[in-house]
Amino acid sequence: MIGGVTITTVIIPNLHSPHLGDLLSALAQQTRLPDQVIVVGQDRYGFAAQHPPSAWLQWISTPRPVSPALARNIGIAHARGDVLCFIDADCIPAPDWLAQLLAEYQHGRLVVIGAVAIGAPDESFWQRCDNILALGEYLQTAPAGVRAYLYTANVALARELFRTVGLFDLRYQRAAGEDTDLALRLRPYTPLSFTPAALVQHRTNRTTARAVWQHLWGYGQQWSALHDYGAVGLHRSLWQRLARVAPALAWLLVPLLVLRDVARLYRPQPALLRRYPLTALAVTLLRGASYHGQYAYWHSRSKPHA
Repeated sequence: MIGGVTITTVIIPNLHSPHLGDLLSALAQQTRLPDQVIVVGQDRYGFAAQHPPSAWLQWISTPRPVSPALARNIGIAHARGDVLCFIDADCIPAPDWLAQLLAEYQHGRLVVIGAVAIGAPDESFWQRCDNILALGEYLQTAPAGVRAYLYTANVALARELFRTVGLFDLRYQRAAGEDTDLALRLRPYTPLSFTPAALVQHRTNRTTARAVWQHLWGYGQQWSALHDYGAVGLHRSLWQRLARVAPALAWLLVPLLVLRDVARLYRPQPALLRRYPLTALAVTLLRGASYHGQYAYWHSRSKPHA
């Protein structure tokens, strides 16, 4: 902060996203421009030539593909801002995205999570399903309030928090888990506030039922890894304990758990169910993928090594 003015840095981990050019154009048209934008990773599409480095935009090319966690940590090391905004390279922010995040921050909220838009004209059925399943409590139809976790495709944090809790954990090599781990470390210090007003369109590349299933399966894997990595404040559920000692009983419970999860998702946002009833059916059928992923992780870890 300089002279009472908040300095903002937007950090973008990138691994050859075809949407990066649209994202950078959208950032340049914000009603409240960011003071600094940092892109970290690799860019096979040549967007760096279309958006050359400047005092506003910094490109950091990595010699090899790096995890989102490492890319964000590199961005943090080069950031000038006292507010760090993270957005994924397949997300396109609304014109007032940054202004909405900062409006919440200026009310004393040190972590502000934005929302994912639903129903864009170019959004396919399975893309919508993927966003609902992976980011259900962060949709634009969800009510504002405190969340238990955050996702790093659309969030603003006070830089000082990283000095308190540390950076992203580099043990998480996939694009999942590292944000949950960070949320668990942040919760003792500050609420994780969600606002549906700070919107991005998430252009997920999951466009088939199989791809959505695999995405949720991977989430289940990473959720299990959180336990192995000793994530602070995370406890195994009854189902997770059953899956290790009585797998047959655990599988019998999965349909009931899926119905519980879907009810928890739709109950606070009835407009989502009214607008997309067929999507709700697909969401119900695919929700079990995360349980399959969790079980597969534990089963693979329990096998004796040769």
